[in-house]
Amino acid sequence: MMKVLVNLSRILLCCLLWIAAAGGQNCGDTLRGPNGTIDSPGFPYGYPNYANCTWTIVTEERNRIQLAFQSFALEEDFDVLSVYDGQLRQENLRTRLTGFQLPSP
Repeated sequence: MMKVLVNLSRILLCCLLWIAAAGGQNCGDTLRGPNGTIDSPGFPYGYPNYANCTWTIVTEERNRIQLAFQSFALEEDFDVLSVYDGQLRQENLRTRLTGFQLPSP
């Protein structure tokens, strides 16, 4: 399960890809505006097996996006949250998160 508060008062384009495995339920959305919230499917309960969720966060050029996690629990090394700046390409990957430790903003 995961809950992320997003402050879009500063950032460009960022894609969040949270993968629980290949196939399964697709989910996600596009966030626009000064702030928003991203919840994993089924939050605050466990997410479904094989979920593949993509959220795209869009703001004006030269702005920054701040991700502030309120909770974070992903099966370590199997479920992953990948954060990209731009298109979903390896060169745009900024971080990959997994496990139960709450990431810092």
